[in-house]
Amino acid sequence: MKASRAVLLVALALLALAALRDLARLGDALPWRQLYDVADFYCAGAAVDAGADPYRYEPLHRCEHAVNRADSYVADPNRVVPAPLPPYDFPPLVLLARTNFETARALAVAAIVAAFAASVLALALIDVPVDLAALAVFFPAGYVLLNAGQVVPFALVALLYCGVALARGRDALAGALAALTLIEPHLGLPVCAALVVWARQSRLALLGTALALAIAGVLTVGIPVVGEYVTRVLPAQAAAEAGYAYQYSLTYVLRSAGAQPAIALAAGQLSYAAALVLGVWLGRRAARRLQRPELLAYLPAACSIIGGPYVHMVDLGFAVPAALVLATSLRGRAKSIATVALCLLAVPWILVWISKRLFLATLAVVAGILLRLRTGAATAVATFACIAVAIYLFELAPPAPLVSATAAVPASALAQQGWADYVAHLGAASGTWFSIKVPTWIALAGIVLAALAA
Repeated sequence: MKASRAVLLVALALLALAALRDLARLGDALPWRQLYDVADFYCAGAAVDAGADPYRYEPLHRCEHAVNRADSYVADPNRVVPAPLPPYDFPPLVLLARTNFETARALAVAAIVAAFAASVLALALIDVPVDLAALAVFFPAGYVLLNAGQVVPFALVALLYCGVALARGRDALAGALAALTLIEPHLGLPVCAALVVWARQSRLALLGTALALAIAGVLTVGIPVVGEYVTRVLPAQAAAEAGYAYQYSLTYVLRSAGAQPAIALAAGQLSYAAALVLGVWLGRRAARRLQRPELLAYLPAACSIIGGPYVHMVDLGFAVPAALVLATSLRGRAKSIATVALCLLAVPWILVWISKRLFLATLAVVAGILLRLRTGAATAVATFACIAVAIYLFELAPPAPLVSATAAVPASALAQQGWADYVAHLGAASGTWFSIKVPTWIALAGIVLAALAA
């Protein structure tokens, strides 16, 4: 038995070395050279700093074209990418915008890398082995979010430490941290709902922190812009991306099937409400049954990306903590389901499909997770083989570049008007764009099944 394990470890080490070689050859595709959303957030911060509306086409469009020289901006002079963040997210971005853009990019890299390290530490504090935690979050909470230059990693850190606080019986601190997950409102709302319902000692701190965020938003942009964000920006963003190829939402599924936009959006909103209720109920039951209080926050977080009107690739890391805790707490068939779900979530399916040089790195991560969780031989071989074959088959037909041209937009219009035009001109994505998301949907269903099995 020891000899066979040694052979597996050697094989995994060789696979990891080959993966590092491929990653080193990515060149300009390396994640810290991409940061494709940093320009949008930087320019939104600059708009607020100048006393302008960060949700309008101008000055967002003008600034983005001044700082971002990517080919997509050069080829599309009217292109704009919205920054649909809540108003209380803007103060740090205002400070970032007071530096030059290259400095802002470097600071963003440092902050996201620090958030990744903090995420691994948080998981270690709830008794997830450090190496397993690092493997599980490497792509969904590391590579993908660094590649995007997103704010999601900071919401994820708040979620993870909320779980740590719950596990240590510090409910008031957990409430404050739960409120901070509202950095990304659609991800944080189910977490906050769960604590309000089930953790009485967290309520005051949660509501106080949420109120502080609301006041910070009002002081930053003013009441009219806050109202604009709630009543216009959020609906416009969901509508603009209803059929966007990178979406994972139920709204996207229905639009891909030919449903009318209004029907698809309404169904997405209803499914979000249903998933929220499911997460709040299931989190409580699993937390008590498994004696893992952190699941009170982690399972609602996972349910925040089930269905819904708006679920992006960068949001998927919110399901990893629940999958990790279940995979390390359960036994038998339920553990196998959670382990398979964790492996599927650990794969950056769209990125690995686009860039063949992530193939070996992905397999190394999956193999490491399976080996570290001591998964049964049959389940481990089947999981590894299915993921490897699926990636290989997808890579035989890589996606064509998504290219579009944006029509001229009035300066006072919401930036979402320009973005909606851009998405509309991309046309219908191929069926493979739908298929590439199926493994992730299976993983989310697996988390729910594993929790129910508990």
